[in-house]
Amino acid sequence: MPFSEGLAAVAIEDKRGNDKYGFIDKSGRIVIPLIYDRATVFSEGLAAVQVGEKYGYIDHKGKMIIKPQFNVADLFREGLAVARIEEEGNLGFINKTGKFVIEPQWGNAWRFFDGVAWVSLGEFEDPDAKSGYIDKKGKYIWKPTK
Repeated sequence: MPFSEGLAAVAIEDKRGNDKYGFIDKSGRIVIPLIYDRATVFSEGLAAVQVGEKYGYIDHKGKMIIKPQFNVADLFREGLAVARIEEEGNLGFINKTGKFVIEPQWGNAWRFFDGVAWVSLGEFEDPDAKSGYIDKKGKYIWKPTK
């Protein structure tokens, strides 16, 4: 993975043949132990990490800031991240405490850019899915259309 905020996620294979992820600094030194099942890049001071079947978020020191509870966890952008808490549930947006501030209600969603986010009532591959845009309060600025 690329470096982001001075760190890069790296993986090694453990004794059981499973990849374990952690983070290195630009000197190549491991600064966050390789103990996670998956990891994303850092964004806005946090990185999503998978522990078992769930994702949570750590800070640059490896401290778990948001406990693993999500089936889907994306990068933070403009203070919010796309997340899903149930295996087959809908997506919503969490803040940096892990609280849903925009309740899960979409089959697909993308990060905020310039204060708006793309959302879809169906799955991404669904050609009949209706999509629109919301503001940071979860109100549509463009109602879902095909």
